[in-house]
Amino acid sequence: MASKGLAGALAVAGVLVVLGVVLPSIDHSVDGGFVALPAGAIVQVGALDGDQRRPVAFQVPAGWALDSGESSLSESVALVSGATSFQLNVVMVEGATPRQLWDGLQRIQEVGGHPPVAGTPVPVVTRQGVQGLAGPITFRDRAGTMAVFAAPTLGADVVVSGPPEEVLVRGEEIGNMLESVTFAGLTS
Repeated sequence: MASKGLAGALAVAGVLVVLGVVLPSIDHSVDGGFVALPAGAIVQVGALDGDQRRPVAFQVPAGWALDSGESSLSESVALVSGATSFQLNVVMVEGATPRQLWDGLQRIQEVGGHPPVAGTPVPVVTRQGVQGLAGPITFRDRAGTMAVFAAPTLGADVVVSGPPEEVLVRGEEIGNMLESVTFAGLTS
């Protein structure tokens, strides 16, 4: 009898979650789990601080959507535009160099089972003045860019991938997103 009561309670809780959380989120999303972002939106990523702000942010151009199924704003965010994806992860490291972050990201990609072939990285700088590295990557059927940024107390890594011709067409807006990466507590 107790197990039927628990099952019934779980069923009711499930219905309440659907009515209270899932249905309202469907109103704000497109294509099941993709939430269109307005041009110029600022996306914040990382653990919330005492002022309810996240430590890393960047600006999104028109035509991009949040992939809510692949995002956990406390640590990472995934955006999509067409078949191109833009994944930014906050890296909790203190005092790391861009080269250390680049090498670490390459090791993580290798462990993932389908590592990209990475080209030679070149130095990049955000509009805020944060140093980083960026370089081309190639997967079996996709191409893109890998970038890392090293602020004094944390870092960020970005992997952009998609069909080669689509990534090429979106190159300027991807570059603008990378340049717009900011870290809380730093001045320009």
